[in-house]
Amino acid sequence: MPHSIYESITNNQSFPVNIFVAPIQSSTYHWHNEYEMIGILKGSIWMQVQSEQVRLTKGDIYLVNPNVIHAIKGVENEENLCMFVQMSRELLAFDEEDNKEVRFYLDSTDEEEPEKGFAYFYKKMAELVYESMREDRHQVFRIRAQVCTMIADLFDQVIYDIRFKDAAAQNDQELTVKAITLMEEHMGEEKVMDLVCKKIGLSRKSLDRNLKTTLDLTGKELLENLRIEQAKNLLKNTDKNMNYILDACGFGSEKTFYRVFREETGFTPKAFREKGQVEEYDEALKGYLNYETSEVKRILREILNG
Repeated sequence: MPHSIYESITNNQSFPVNIFVAPIQSSTYHWHNEYEMIGILKGSIWMQVQSEQVRLTKGDIYLVNPNVIHAIKGVENEENLCMFVQMSRELLAFDEEDNKEVRFYLDSTDEEEPEKGFAYFYKKMAELVYESMREDRHQVFRIRAQVCTMIADLFDQVIYDIRFKDAAAQNDQELTVKAITLMEEHMGEEKVMDLVCKKIGLSRKSLDRNLKTTLDLTGKELLENLRIEQAKNLLKNTDKNMNYILDACGFGSEKTFYRVFREETGFTPKAFREKGQVEEYDEALKGYLNYETSEVKRILREILNG
Protein backbone atom coordinates (compact mmCIF):
# COMPACT_ATOMS: atom_id res chain seq x y z
CA MET A 1 0.00 0.00 0.00
CA PRO A 2 1.50 3.38 -0.96
CA HIS A 3 2.30 5.91 1.73
CA SER A 4 0.57 9.28 1.81
CA ILE A 5 2.60 12.06 0.19
CA TYR A 6 0.51 15.14 0.81
CA GLU A 7 -0.17 15.13 4.54
CA SER A 8 -3.46 16.70 5.50
CA ILE A 9 -3.19 18.10 9.03
CA THR A 10 -6.30 18.49 11.15
CA ASN A 11 -5.80 21.33 13.59
CA ASN A 12 -7.44 21.81 16.95
CA GLN A 13 -10.83 23.38 16.21
CA SER A 14 -10.29 25.96 18.97
CA PHE A 15 -7.06 27.23 17.43
CA PRO A 16 -5.25 26.53 14.12
CA VAL A 17 -2.40 24.52 15.67
CA ASN A 18 -1.74 20.80 16.14
CA ILE A 19 0.43 19.69 19.10
CA PHE A 20 1.47 16.12 19.84
CA VAL A 21 4.29 13.79 20.89
CA ALA A 22 5.24 10.59 19.08
CA PRO A 23 8.12 8.18 18.50
CA ILE A 24 9.02 8.02 14.81
CA GLN A 25 9.44 4.77 12.92
CA SER A 26 9.49 6.05 9.36
CA SER A 27 7.62 8.80 7.56
CA THR A 28 8.22 8.78 3.81
CA TYR A 29 8.60 11.87 1.61
CA HIS A 30 5.64 14.16 2.20
CA TRP A 31 4.66 17.80 2.46
CA HIS A 32 1.91 19.89 4.02
CA ASN A 33 0.68 23.48 4.08
CA GLU A 34 1.61 24.09 7.73
CA TYR A 35 4.77 25.16 9.54
CA GLU A 36 6.09 22.17 11.50
CA MET A 37 8.42 22.48 14.50
CA ILE A 38 10.07 19.25 15.62
CA GLY A 39 11.91 18.86 18.93
CA ILE A 40 13.72 15.70 20.04
CA LEU A 41 12.93 14.56 23.59
CA LYS A 42 14.75 11.23 23.46
CA GLY A 43 17.12 9.40 21.11
CA SER A 44 17.68 10.68 17.58
CA ILE A 45 16.12 10.75 14.10
CA TRP A 46 17.17 11.38 10.52
CA MET A 47 15.55 14.36 8.79
CA GLN A 48 15.65 14.59 5.01
CA VAL A 49 14.54 18.09 3.96
CA GLN A 50 14.58 18.22 0.17
CA SER A 51 18.23 17.49 -0.73
CA GLU A 52 19.63 18.02 2.80
CA GLN A 53 19.92 15.28 5.43
CA VAL A 54 20.57 16.02 9.11
CA ARG A 55 20.61 13.91 12.25
CA LEU A 56 18.68 15.41 15.15
CA THR A 57 19.41 14.24 18.69
CA LYS A 58 17.96 14.97 22.14
CA GLY A 59 17.67 18.73 22.62
CA ASP A 60 17.66 19.53 18.90
CA ILE A 61 14.92 21.52 17.18
CA TYR A 62 14.05 21.98 13.50
CA LEU A 63 11.40 24.05 11.73
CA VAL A 64 10.07 22.73 8.41
CA ASN A 65 8.47 25.46 6.31
CA PRO A 66 5.17 24.94 4.45
CA ASN A 67 5.14 22.95 1.20
CA VAL A 68 8.69 21.66 1.62
CA ILE A 69 9.19 17.98 0.80
CA HIS A 70 10.68 16.14 3.76
CA ALA A 71 10.97 12.68 5.30
CA ILE A 72 11.69 11.49 8.83
CA LYS A 73 12.93 8.14 10.04
CA GLY A 74 14.21 6.72 13.28
CA VAL A 75 17.79 5.58 13.78
CA GLU A 76 18.13 1.79 13.77
CA ASN A 77 18.36 0.16 17.23
CA GLU A 78 17.57 3.42 19.00
CA GLU A 79 14.31 4.51 20.61
CA ASN A 80 13.21 8.08 20.00
CA LEU A 81 10.54 10.46 21.19
CA CYS A 82 9.68 13.68 19.36
CA MET A 83 7.41 16.66 19.99
CA PHE A 84 5.58 18.31 17.11
CA VAL A 85 3.93 21.71 16.79
CA GLN A 86 2.18 22.25 13.46
CA MET A 87 0.89 25.76 12.82
CA SER A 88 -1.42 27.07 10.12
CA ARG A 89 0.19 29.42 7.59
CA GLU A 90 -2.47 32.00 8.38
CA LEU A 91 -1.06 32.35 11.90
CA LEU A 92 2.28 33.49 10.50
CA ALA A 93 1.05 35.49 7.52
CA PHE A 94 3.11 38.65 7.16
CA ASP A 95 0.30 40.55 5.46
CA GLU A 96 -2.89 39.85 3.56
CA GLU A 97 -1.17 39.31 0.21
CA ASP A 98 -1.63 35.69 -0.79
CA ASN A 99 1.38 35.68 -3.12
CA LYS A 100 3.92 36.05 -0.28
CA GLU A 101 5.16 33.59 2.31
CA VAL A 102 7.54 33.71 5.27
CA ARG A 103 10.36 31.17 5.53
CA PHE A 104 12.18 30.71 8.83
CA TYR A 105 15.64 29.20 9.28
CA LEU A 106 15.56 27.39 12.62
CA ASP A 107 17.84 24.35 12.70
CA SER A 108 19.86 23.57 15.83
CA THR A 109 22.43 21.62 13.78
CA ASP A 110 23.29 24.89 12.02
CA GLU A 111 25.74 27.50 13.30
CA GLU A 112 23.25 30.38 12.88
CA GLU A 113 21.91 30.42 16.43
CA PRO A 114 19.02 32.73 17.48
CA GLU A 115 19.90 35.52 19.91
CA LYS A 116 18.37 33.66 22.87
CA GLY A 117 19.71 30.31 21.67
CA PHE A 118 18.11 27.13 20.34
CA ALA A 119 17.46 25.95 23.92
CA TYR A 120 15.03 28.85 24.36
CA PHE A 121 12.77 27.63 21.55
CA TYR A 122 13.19 24.00 22.64
CA LYS A 123 11.91 24.93 26.10
CA LYS A 124 9.07 26.98 24.59
CA MET A 125 8.01 23.90 22.64
CA ALA A 126 8.16 21.78 25.79
CA GLU A 127 5.94 24.29 27.64
CA LEU A 128 3.42 24.19 24.82
CA VAL A 129 3.37 20.39 24.63
CA TYR A 130 3.07 20.04 28.41
CA GLU A 131 0.16 22.50 28.47
CA SER A 132 -1.59 20.55 25.69
CA MET A 133 -1.47 17.37 27.82
CA ARG A 134 -3.25 18.96 30.77
CA GLU A 135 -6.99 18.61 31.28
CA ASP A 136 -8.15 22.13 31.98
CA ARG A 137 -11.22 24.04 30.80
CA HIS A 138 -9.08 27.16 30.28
CA GLN A 139 -6.27 25.30 28.54
CA VAL A 140 -7.10 26.70 25.09
CA PHE A 141 -6.49 30.29 26.22
CA ARG A 142 -3.05 29.47 27.61
CA ILE A 143 -2.16 27.57 24.43
CA ARG A 144 -3.27 30.52 22.30
CA ALA A 145 -1.10 32.88 24.34
CA GLN A 146 1.93 30.57 24.21
CA VAL A 147 1.63 30.00 20.46
CA CYS A 148 1.33 33.72 19.76
CA THR A 149 4.35 34.44 21.98
CA MET A 150 6.39 31.78 20.20
CA ILE A 151 5.46 33.20 16.78
CA ALA A 152 6.49 36.69 17.91
CA ASP A 153 9.79 35.21 19.17
CA LEU A 154 10.37 33.54 15.80
CA PHE A 155 10.08 36.91 14.06
CA ASP A 156 12.24 38.62 16.70
CA GLN A 157 14.96 35.98 17.13
CA VAL A 158 15.19 33.78 14.03
CA ILE A 159 16.51 34.59 10.55
CA TYR A 160 13.66 34.64 8.04
CA ASP A 161 12.88 35.95 4.61
CA ILE A 162 9.71 36.92 2.81
CA ARG A 163 9.35 35.41 -0.62
CA PHE A 164 6.98 35.77 -3.48
CA LYS A 165 5.59 32.34 -4.19
CA ASP A 166 7.68 30.61 -6.84
CA ALA A 167 5.33 28.95 -9.32
CA ALA A 168 8.19 27.10 -11.04
CA ALA A 169 9.51 25.67 -7.76
CA GLN A 170 5.98 24.68 -6.76
CA ASN A 171 5.53 22.89 -10.09
CA ASP A 172 8.84 21.04 -9.58
CA GLN A 173 7.69 19.91 -6.15
CA GLU A 174 4.27 18.80 -7.37
CA LEU A 175 5.98 16.84 -10.14
CA THR A 176 8.25 15.16 -7.58
CA VAL A 177 5.26 14.28 -5.40
CA LYS A 178 3.45 12.79 -8.40
CA ALA A 179 6.52 10.73 -9.34
CA ILE A 180 6.86 9.36 -5.79
CA THR A 181 3.17 8.48 -5.67
CA LEU A 182 3.39 6.59 -8.97
CA MET A 183 6.55 4.76 -7.89
CA GLU A 184 4.88 3.60 -4.69
CA GLU A 185 1.72 2.53 -6.51
CA HIS A 186 3.56 0.56 -9.21
CA MET A 187 6.83 -0.53 -7.56
CA GLY A 188 5.87 -4.20 -7.90
CA GLU A 189 5.47 -3.96 -11.68
CA GLU A 190 8.05 -4.26 -14.47
CA LYS A 191 9.72 -1.20 -16.03
CA VAL A 192 8.46 1.11 -13.30
CA MET A 193 10.48 4.13 -14.41
CA ASP A 194 9.21 3.87 -17.99
CA LEU A 195 5.65 3.76 -16.67
CA VAL A 196 6.22 6.76 -14.38
CA CYS A 197 7.75 8.84 -17.18
CA LYS A 198 4.89 7.97 -19.53
CA LYS A 199 2.20 8.93 -17.00
CA ILE A 200 3.95 12.19 -16.12
CA GLY A 201 4.83 13.01 -19.71
CA LEU A 202 8.58 13.48 -19.24
CA SER A 203 11.69 11.79 -20.55
CA ARG A 204 13.82 9.82 -18.09
CA LYS A 205 16.50 12.51 -18.29
CA SER A 206 14.03 15.31 -17.51
CA LEU A 207 12.57 13.39 -14.57
CA ASP A 208 16.03 12.71 -13.16
CA ARG A 209 16.85 16.41 -13.48
CA ASN A 210 13.71 17.31 -11.52
CA LEU A 211 14.39 14.76 -8.76
CA LYS A 212 18.01 15.89 -8.47
CA THR A 213 16.78 19.45 -7.94
CA THR A 214 14.18 18.61 -5.29
CA LEU A 215 15.65 15.54 -3.53
CA ASP A 216 19.23 15.20 -4.81
CA LEU A 217 18.37 11.69 -6.03
CA THR A 218 17.99 10.09 -9.44
CA GLY A 219 14.81 8.20 -10.26
CA LYS A 220 16.62 4.87 -9.82
CA GLU A 221 17.99 5.88 -6.40
CA LEU A 222 14.60 7.14 -5.22
CA LEU A 223 12.81 3.99 -6.36
CA GLU A 224 15.32 1.79 -4.54
CA ASN A 225 14.88 3.85 -1.35
CA LEU A 226 11.09 3.52 -1.55
CA ARG A 227 11.36 -0.24 -2.14
CA ILE A 228 13.61 -0.67 0.90
CA GLU A 229 11.27 1.37 3.12
CA GLN A 230 8.24 -0.62 1.96
CA ALA A 231 10.09 -3.91 2.53
CA LYS A 232 11.05 -2.81 6.06
CA ASN A 233 7.43 -1.87 6.75
CA LEU A 234 6.13 -5.25 5.53
CA LEU A 235 8.80 -7.18 7.44
CA LYS A 236 8.17 -5.36 10.70
CA ASN A 237 4.43 -5.02 10.63
CA THR A 238 3.03 -8.00 8.70
CA ASP A 239 3.60 -11.75 8.53
CA LYS A 240 3.85 -11.78 4.72
CA ASN A 241 6.40 -14.29 3.41
CA MET A 242 9.62 -13.28 1.64
CA ASN A 243 8.37 -14.12 -1.85
CA TYR A 244 5.34 -11.89 -1.38
CA ILE A 245 7.51 -9.01 -0.12
CA LEU A 246 10.13 -9.17 -2.86
CA ASP A 247 7.36 -9.30 -5.51
CA ALA A 248 5.30 -6.51 -3.90
CA CYS A 249 8.35 -4.26 -3.71
CA GLY A 250 9.60 -5.13 -7.19
CA PHE A 251 13.05 -6.52 -6.37
CA GLY A 252 12.85 -9.05 -9.20
CA SER A 253 14.78 -11.87 -7.54
CA GLU A 254 15.54 -13.17 -4.06
CA LYS A 255 19.26 -12.63 -4.64
CA THR A 256 18.73 -8.94 -5.51
CA PHE A 257 16.36 -8.44 -2.59
CA TYR A 258 18.80 -9.88 -0.04
CA ARG A 259 21.80 -8.01 -1.47
CA VAL A 260 20.14 -4.58 -1.66
CA PHE A 261 18.40 -4.96 1.70
CA ARG A 262 21.59 -5.99 3.48
CA GLU A 263 23.60 -3.16 1.90
CA GLU A 264 21.02 -0.64 3.13
CA THR A 265 20.21 -1.98 6.61
CA GLY A 266 23.12 -4.21 7.60
CA PHE A 267 20.69 -7.11 8.12
CA THR A 268 19.23 -9.89 6.03
CA PRO A 269 15.43 -9.54 5.67
CA LYS A 270 14.93 -12.50 8.04
CA ALA A 271 17.24 -11.04 10.70
CA PHE A 272 15.58 -7.64 10.36
CA ARG A 273 12.15 -9.18 10.96
CA GLU A 274 13.35 -11.15 13.99
CA LYS A 275 15.10 -8.10 15.44
CA GLY A 276 12.14 -5.78 15.16
CA GLN A 277 9.29 -8.18 15.84
CA VAL A 278 6.04 -6.48 15.11
CA GLU A 279 5.80 -3.17 16.87
CA GLU A 280 2.36 -1.61 17.10
CA TYR A 281 1.88 0.43 13.96
CA ASP A 282 -0.90 2.83 13.00
CA GLU A 283 -0.68 3.59 9.29
CA ALA A 284 -3.04 6.54 9.66
CA LEU A 285 -0.34 8.26 11.71
CA LYS A 286 2.22 7.90 8.88
CA GLY A 287 4.95 6.20 10.89
CA TYR A 288 4.22 7.50 14.39
CA LEU A 289 4.29 4.82 17.10
CA ASN A 290 2.61 4.57 20.48
CA TYR A 291 4.26 5.87 23.66
CA GLU A 292 3.82 6.09 27.43
CA THR A 293 2.23 9.39 28.49
CA SER A 294 3.87 9.19 31.91
CA GLU A 295 7.34 9.03 30.32
CA VAL A 296 6.62 12.08 28.16
CA LYS A 297 5.42 14.12 31.13
CA ARG A 298 8.49 13.13 33.13
CA ILE A 299 10.85 14.24 30.34
CA LEU A 300 8.94 17.49 29.83
CA ARG A 301 9.07 18.30 33.56
CA GLU A 302 12.84 17.74 33.54
CA ILE A 303 13.19 20.21 30.65
CA LEU A 304 10.95 22.82 32.27
CA ASN A 305 12.63 22.52 35.67
CA GLY A 306 16.15 22.44 34.24
